[in-house]
Amino acid sequence: MHLIPAFVLLFALLVADGARAQGDLIEYTGFLNVTIRGKFVRLEALTVRRAETTGRLPIALIAHAKPTTQAQMGDHHVQNYVNQARDLARRGWLAVIVMRRGFGASDGPQPVPVSCASTSLLERFDADADDLAATLSAIAQRSYADPTRIIAIGVSGGGAAVTALSARNPPGLAAVINVSGGLRFESCSREDVLASAFRTYGARSRVPSLWVYARNDSFFGPLLVERMRAAFLEGGGDAKLVMLEPQGTDGHQIFVTGAGRMKWLQEEMDSFLRFLKLPTWTPADVNALMQNLGTNPSRGFVER
Repeated sequence: MHLIPAFVLLFALLVADGARAQGDLIEYTGFLNVTIRGKFVRLEALTVRRAETTGRLPIALIAHAKPTTQAQMGDHHVQNYVNQARDLARRGWLAVIVMRRGFGASDGPQPVPVSCASTSLLERFDADADDLAATLSAIAQRSYADPTRIIAIGVSGGGAAVTALSARNPPGLAAVINVSGGLRFESCSREDVLASAFRTYGARSRVPSLWVYARNDSFFGPLLVERMRAAFLEGGGDAKLVMLEPQGTDGHQIFVTGAGRMKWLQEEMDSFLRFLKLPTWTPADVNALMQNLGTNPSRGFVER
């Protein structure tokens, strides 16, 4: 008589927990309960890791972009970035996607709105960094997370957020990858305010960073990117800039397109991680895959 209720209860708990197997991966979708500046906040989050791994995994935190409209911000969710998280998990990372305050199902509103009248973006970017820092503190409590090895990857507005995080030099943050990062105003140009923010963060950050943009980025063109990077370097920041040749119809989409990911992740980020002696795929992984295939494919094809 008690078997059916027990089964129903177990099923309900599994659904609520949000954990599920995805082939060779385990994915967990749910919420992080964090405290930001003394206030309790619930943030929508997704973690992805290899199913067969044991011990503590290094953490790869992914910071999302900022959609244009308020409605789009509410419809923006962690699943938008699950493919990038899976890429990182298969490289040996505990991949973590978090929606900052005011986005997706996370608590809102956005803590610091900005407009054409804004004379500084520091308060806005610092608030975004608060969300990322709180996320890392929560993830660090998990038994399978290694908080001594962290990378933060941000796209568009998330690129500015991880740059702000790097300015705090948190323990364990080994590298930052800024893909098409910045903040665009729809009806005005505030390039001076944007460059000023990066100058401030460059004066504080001592975390090595990789910046990847495309020449045909409709948000941040090459001249503006070089201006932001020059400002960042003036203060002593460490930023390697890779300016890709035009990608697709809009280079601002390189984070999400398959061809773009081949460039920023597989060509640039993998090399950057190897240089820093951080986890990624190795030649030994390629050798093993080629052997398992039992055919004779070209090595370049297998690497791609």
